[in-house]
Amino acid sequence: MSQLKYGKNYISTAICGLVLVLSSFVQPALAATLDFAIQPILGEEETRKAFTPLAEFFAKVTGDEVKIHTARDFPEYWVNQKKNNPYEIMMDNAFFTDYRNEKEGWISIAKIPGLVSYTLIVTADNAVFEPDELVGQKIASLMPPAPSGIFLGQMFRNPLRQPYISPTNSSEESLQQVLDGKVMAAIIPTPLVNMALQDGKDLVVVKTSVQIPHVAISVSPNVSEEMRDKIRTALLEADKNDEGKVLLEKLGFTNFEPADPSGYAGLMQYLIDFSFANE
Repeated sequence: MSQLKYGKNYISTAICGLVLVLSSFVQPALAATLDFAIQPILGEEETRKAFTPLAEFFAKVTGDEVKIHTARDFPEYWVNQKKNNPYEIMMDNAFFTDYRNEKEGWISIAKIPGLVSYTLIVTADNAVFEPDELVGQKIASLMPPAPSGIFLGQMFRNPLRQPYISPTNSSEESLQQVLDGKVMAAIIPTPLVNMALQDGKDLVVVKTSVQIPHVAISVSPNVSEEMRDKIRTALLEADKNDEGKVLLEKLGFTNFEPADPSGYAGLMQYLIDFSFANE
């Protein structure tokens, strides 16, 4: 009797095991997840909202789920860059783009057209003409290693003669702080300065940085060549079809252009210099 009992238990266990094995083959395949990280030029909530249309566009092109990743600020973002990079797609400035291309084998596939610089501004009521006149004064900026923060550091080489950085979550916030008189100056992208001047804002340009290539979209070397080409083609042809035009309008871009890695070459040195200076 005991042998029969154990025999039944064995058969029952075997059947359950077979059912589990077979069920693993008939389960529907789950879509892969592409992790998409975006530089923190806006607050985290604003970043998610602004770039959800682009994440949805990537999802439609690839057939995969796309998850947006943000950071509180550029210092946190930089720390994440120096660790094992867990992302598949990233969209950020020229310094980080070159760093990943050179150090991690990433591939830049598209960029916002043109070049960009950063301009140190004051209001006409507090007009100064040299950065040195702002030593000890409050200057609104995204924290380095944001490009604005790094270029601000380039303007004040003497470690004993520095301004105070008033940290902001966006360039628009930096501009508003100087307009509201909360700070003496701000450093923001030059196109934003030009827009403010066109709107009649009473601003004075103190100094403008060198120009660097605009923000790029890059993919990890772990992304297949086939998928990489799909994403690149969809971005570069976005201005040629209705769906792409809707995306560009939501993003506020006219089009994407090819991202030539040679245009970014050497710019990671700004990050390296910043890291050495802050060790």
